[in-house]
Amino acid sequence: MQLSIFVLLFFFSYHFNIGFTMIPLSNTLTKHDAFIELRYTIGNKYYQLSAPFDSQSVTDSHLLIKRTFTSISQDSFEIEYTIEPTNNHQEDSSLIKLHHFEVFFDTDFNNNTIMAEGFQCWSQTREMDKTTTLPKIQSTVAWITKFDLQGDYNFFKYSGKRGVIHSTGYTYIRNTQDDSILFLGSLSENNGYSYFKVDFNSHRFAIYKDIEGKTLPTNDKLTFTYFGTQHHDQSVLWQRYANQYLPTLDNKITMTKPPSISGWTSWYNFYEAVTEKDVLDSIDGFVEYGYPVDLIQVDDGYETAIGDWLDVDAVKFPNGMKFIADEIKHRTDNKAIPGIWLAPFAVGLKSSIIKNHPDWLVYQSDGTPLLAGPNWGGFRALDIYHPEVRDYLQRVFDTVIEDWGYKFLKLDFIFAAAMVPRQGKSRGEIMWDAVTLITELTKKRALLLGSGLSLPSVWGRMDYNRVSSDASPWWDHSLLRIANVRERVATYNALVSTLNRWPMNNVMFGNDPDVYFIRSNNNKLTTDERYTLVMINNLLGQMALMSDNVARYTKEEHDLYSKTFPKVVVKMDHMDRLGADVYRLHYTCNGRSYITVTNISPLPYRFLLPTLTTSQRSSSNNDNIDVIYFEYKNALLKGDKPSVQWIDAKLEIPLIIRSHETRTFMKVEDDFVGSTGHIIPGWEMESYIRQGVHQDLAHIKLRKPRIQHSDIYLYFKASGYMANGKQGDNVEMDSKIFIDDRKVNTIQLLTKNDDISIPFPILQVTYSKHS
Repeated sequence: MQLSIFVLLFFFSYHFNIGFTMIPLSNTLTKHDAFIELRYTIGNKYYQLSAPFDSQSVTDSHLLIKRTFTSISQDSFEIEYTIEPTNNHQEDSSLIKLHHFEVFFDTDFNNNTIMAEGFQCWSQTREMDKTTTLPKIQSTVAWITKFDLQGDYNFFKYSGKRGVIHSTGYTYIRNTQDDSILFLGSLSENNGYSYFKVDFNSHRFAIYKDIEGKTLPTNDKLTFTYFGTQHHDQSVLWQRYANQYLPTLDNKITMTKPPSISGWTSWYNFYEAVTEKDVLDSIDGFVEYGYPVDLIQVDDGYETAIGDWLDVDAVKFPNGMKFIADEIKHRTDNKAIPGIWLAPFAVGLKSSIIKNHPDWLVYQSDGTPLLAGPNWGGFRALDIYHPEVRDYLQRVFDTVIEDWGYKFLKLDFIFAAAMVPRQGKSRGEIMWDAVTLITELTKKRALLLGSGLSLPSVWGRMDYNRVSSDASPWWDHSLLRIANVRERVATYNALVSTLNRWPMNNVMFGNDPDVYFIRSNNNKLTTDERYTLVMINNLLGQMALMSDNVARYTKEEHDLYSKTFPKVVVKMDHMDRLGADVYRLHYTCNGRSYITVTNISPLPYRFLLPTLTTSQRSSSNNDNIDVIYFEYKNALLKGDKPSVQWIDAKLEIPLIIRSHETRTFMKVEDDFVGSTGHIIPGWEMESYIRQGVHQDLAHIKLRKPRIQHSDIYLYFKASGYMANGKQGDNVEMDSKIFIDDRKVNTIQLLTKNDDISIPFPILQVTYSKHS
């Protein structure tokens, strides 16, 4: 036994020290010098097993807990825990009711941070360290608002102590000195929520399983499996995790990339007051201005009561919901998918279901119906194990998808189904069953967007899922922030989680970062805040939705919105944390390299652009390498000329980013040096081909679908387009540049003497909106 542990430790230590530092916790988990605490009841008797767990198993008179360590590769492993009745107990037919499972490890967390994944998709998720706290929602606020019902505050203990942090479903430990990462994730969320706990003060780590209410029959066993892997690249880590996690699902899913969607939802403009006219007027605005949206989704407000989904409010929607779906398709020439919102397991207090079918509800142990949340004046939860509930939901989905014609479903408040353990199942097991029920009833007949549920329960099982709280037409809610409401509706809160959950996108599902706001009416967000939300949601989301009525846009708002089309597709490389709430995103798009810096902190920040890539740092001949970046600033800023500049990173001149501002930089790597036709410069070009004896003939094809509300500018190094291939003051104009097979006649030579910061002579090519 001791020899095998030594071999494993040598094996992991040898590999992990190639390129990055081995995180001490990896050594600790391998050695498994641990302590276990297990609590359970048999009948009316309470039992607690507390013992060292440094061997392969530990037991008492009723339960045997076994541990298995499996090396998957040089830097990946699995730890499995199995709970089963002992031979002595098998002679007793009594059920074992489990309450608590936790394994503790003492390790070293110096120079480490932890990813603190929130309980559900609305819960704020971010990296934390020894200086941070994760306190419980304040009791007075919870009593008044009932917002505690949306999280795990009532069944998981928040310490509120500095340096005591927890994460749900997965986590990672990052070495702050070299950015090496140890990733840990559950492979068994189908039988209970997993928590990873770190105490930076005592250097203690724990794996906790919420198994409250889970019953273990005499001849059964319960297994928890956890995957660990180490690397410096989060994309690599998440792909490894997906390769282990997705095959554990019942349907052996292989993740396929869901469609990239730009679209509109009614909620963040009309909320519950939405009417048929509101929806149709909004569609007409898109058609009038030519915006090629992929989705029109009607949110809450069409139904007479929450839960009575097929009873449409005849006053607000006099022609019914099939009419709306038909009009979405007709008015957009079948280019937009009709979408609709449902909260399948939520039931409003005034619904006919509560009146006519009280037996369909979830009840607490004292016999009273469960209050599942404060929304709509309070709502109850449907019991997913009641056969009549299943039949009712089948009828709802059949009607909405087949009869009405909605092929995109936003399914919200799913947590309502799983708030209390029952029928011998834990909360996490019920959550898993709730998602299973949805997939069984919808039968892949529509695209599914999940919201209001734990993320591991939906990975690989729905097309999209929310990765943030609701955004809002204001920055933050000060009272709820102070009261520690992790699920609060606020743009700041949404951005924090969107930024930290980026690696899930197209690995576990398509990320939905909620909406952005461009409109200036009915909106308290500043120009910088609106632009930040637009940029981050488009970069990191597989969906990019908004709720504005574009017919009310100003010229600048039209200009910005038009430059979100077509929806950008990026390949994220990594994300740096430059400071508190200051992030730097590194990614490629259309074969080009980009950096986006976003500052969601309350203070301005000074930063430098990178001068060399990792491969260039290893080369000794770097003196002649140009490191030029192009920046096209916020299109909402008013001005007659595009706000562009070129920055020589080698000059190491600090740049300033304002509070709540976002700045994007394209690295200049060839003779194309920038553009203003898209929020991501260069994405508007599908192809750029140079031809001719002197390579001075260019054919540019613009990407579709697109819309143009102002002149756009494309910039090229002038040296490639001068007469006879030589640089000079005059540009040879004969048949030089074509855009979409149309010759461009408006070309201007920019030099260092012009009122613009440029590192070399540049051609500015103007493509008119009237072209």
